[in-house]
Amino acid sequence: MTGLSPQPTSPTEWESYATSDAVQSIPLREAETVDENAKTATFRGVFLEASTVLPSSMSRVNVLADVVAFKEESSTISPARNGTVQIKARVLTAATPVKIVIPSDASGVVAIYAAIVDQPIAVYLGDSEELVLDLGRESEYVGIVLDFDGGVLEYDYEKIYPSDWSENLRASLNTQLRIALVEFWRNTSIAISLCAYVAALTKKSPEFSLLNTQAVALGQQLAGQVIEGPEMKYAPVLVPSRYENTARAIIDAAAAFQEQYERFEDKEESLENHIKAWQTMLSQATGVSEMHKTQRDIAMAKYKNAQETTEHCLRQFKNEGDALVLVQYQFEQGLEMWVIEQKFQAALQIVTAVFSFAVSIGTLVMGNPGGGSGAADAAGRAVKAVQDAERISDQVGKILSSNTLKKLADAINALSNLIPLVLIIVDAVEKFEMDNTIEIPSTDDISGSKIGNADATTIVTLAAWDKWILDVDQQIAFAVENNIDGASDYQLALRKHGINGKQLAQAQAETIKAGYEYVQAQMEVIVSQKQIEELQALLEDYEGQEERYLQAKTIFYDRAMALRTSIVIVLRDMAWAYRYWALAESSISLDAHKPLADYRSDLATILTEVDNVDSQWASDFQPFEYPEHSESLPADYGPSLTAGLLGGEHTGSFTLLPEGDLANVFSEGSHYRLNGLDATLDGALPNSDSAHDGKVWLKLQITTSGIYADIKEDGRVLYFRSLPQVRRCSYDLDMSGNRLNTRDDPSFETKDHAEPTPFTQWKIKVLNPEDLNLEGLKGVKLLWEGRVRYDEVHRRRQQVEELE
Repeated sequence: MTGLSPQPTSPTEWESYATSDAVQSIPLREAETVDENAKTATFRGVFLEASTVLPSSMSRVNVLADVVAFKEESSTISPARNGTVQIKARVLTAATPVKIVIPSDASGVVAIYAAIVDQPIAVYLGDSEELVLDLGRESEYVGIVLDFDGGVLEYDYEKIYPSDWSENLRASLNTQLRIALVEFWRNTSIAISLCAYVAALTKKSPEFSLLNTQAVALGQQLAGQVIEGPEMKYAPVLVPSRYENTARAIIDAAAAFQEQYERFEDKEESLENHIKAWQTMLSQATGVSEMHKTQRDIAMAKYKNAQETTEHCLRQFKNEGDALVLVQYQFEQGLEMWVIEQKFQAALQIVTAVFSFAVSIGTLVMGNPGGGSGAADAAGRAVKAVQDAERISDQVGKILSSNTLKKLADAINALSNLIPLVLIIVDAVEKFEMDNTIEIPSTDDISGSKIGNADATTIVTLAAWDKWILDVDQQIAFAVENNIDGASDYQLALRKHGINGKQLAQAQAETIKAGYEYVQAQMEVIVSQKQIEELQALLEDYEGQEERYLQAKTIFYDRAMALRTSIVIVLRDMAWAYRYWALAESSISLDAHKPLADYRSDLATILTEVDNVDSQWASDFQPFEYPEHSESLPADYGPSLTAGLLGGEHTGSFTLLPEGDLANVFSEGSHYRLNGLDATLDGALPNSDSAHDGKVWLKLQITTSGIYADIKEDGRVLYFRSLPQVRRCSYDLDMSGNRLNTRDDPSFETKDHAEPTPFTQWKIKVLNPEDLNLEGLKGVKLLWEGRVRYDEVHRRRQQVEELE
């Protein structure tokens, strides 16, 4: 699965989480209102003990908490006659199984809502049989309503939360969202769970629609990050040092704001000084609003680039999928003609299941609205067929497991659930700033699966694609070894299908992250403007009223956290740029609740790391020039590249990866960086009608998908998503097909931008096919130019692998 740190599972662990400095610094996080005369009580907090918040003989008790802890094995709930008790908590925790006892002579209603239940909870009415609550991570229910009277207990499970627009609920959800913003950088599992819980409670409440959008924006960024796995990160296009000035400016702004916030927090300060601090922070918050807009615009550009990458990968996946269907038919014919021995029965059953599974996952990955449910059913049947084959004993050639298929289907289903909504929400949020009557769609799905919402450690990552590619390749190898007609071609096509499918899935996960990064940035612009207006209104006639003071303090906390988040985002971009630059992780830790001095230290650290990268090597990068012909490309990409150039769109493509033969000529070094790829059409001639002075100007466009990989000295592969490269390659072509002078050179060194790696999806397009005669096209002459690091250990490892 994910390898994430799990959430706490006991009262002691949850209490430690709730009493951390980061949580304790949140204003208005708890409240208690008890009216002994009216027999009503409301308890709100982050961590509440059941023994404290379940008083007896009350007519109405409302408990709103992030965590409710049962520290005793048995708890009694005894409301006044016809009284009601409602518990809404993200987590119900205990160290041992819990008994909730309701006196047999009691009458009333108890409603319990929880997303996570750490220990079994059983309810007893007097001495009646136990009712074990079906709530928690794997339950389809969010709550249960217990109705008891005259010694009879009746109950109904609930699948949605009841409507509630109370200010206490709003305050509770706001607190949980503030905690999620802190945990976003600290504990992914807790942050996703918090976001999913807030989203679930706000989905059906128009009054809480902005809260829903904020929760979804935070949660789905993290879900996309978990799905793509730890090896995939965004790679900013500029070198790390270009972000230094921005980071310093935001840190300075945050420090100035923090100074005034501490004055405002200090109860010993005079009213006059409180007002001065208020006015100063209000002015500062107004001043940084332009910075938030700039960050929003950058996030939108990043999202559009992610969309472009996804569209590129989608087209390539579809093209390869069409080719897969053709060779599958030929392979099926070969299977029908093959005499099947009994010992091969399971292997052939698995191969047959692969046919339907490969096609169905293709439909799911592409998000086909018409074929989605049918494709999901077909994938399920394929999994079942492999499970049946696994039960056949004494078989030869069984490799692919049903678990491999199931995990891949789960990963694809999660993305197919998340991708459609991000497009709609981004569009709505973009319009909302100008027209606040625009309805932003609400959702309660954060991870693409219910259990993943409550427990992020169960989310299936895109490593499932790697397992599928490896296992299915070995499975079809069984058919190749048995000389079944069409098996070899199908194996190659299936390998391409898997490679392109993974790249598309990576691009989709990045689109989700980038889309909700924009949503978060846009919501910050909207919320900050709203809060500035609220601060201005609260300041009028302010004379030290406690309620106004606490409201203002909460808003100022949000403004301070917004600045801290901006700092961490810039430091994260620098860390990502360093990762691409050095193929190493920066030592800084990203946290929105550090002392501001630590951010200055982090900035100095990462700048030092950048400066020290080259000191690890005895020399500069070594330049290379690798000429090759497209016919030598791996995985039969040469003929398909030529066929694409001859097709209606005059576009061919191929994909290189750092592993195995797909590395092509880039197999013995690391830190490969390209100045560019130059291409010459082999066999192309001028169209005589287009020739001038015995030549034509041949124009090519060379692009990359935007999903890149590179390999470290130790063989570990890292993945990156960055801007697609688009370069023009053009030259004069004489009447004999010879290349003359170059007009547009696609290879050049860059100063401020990071160069691409060769390990990406390459696309070559003829821009002026009408000027050419391509009937004799034999392929493409490729010239790779760039820089590389060679390491003795890496070369030795490669040589050992070749000998094995």
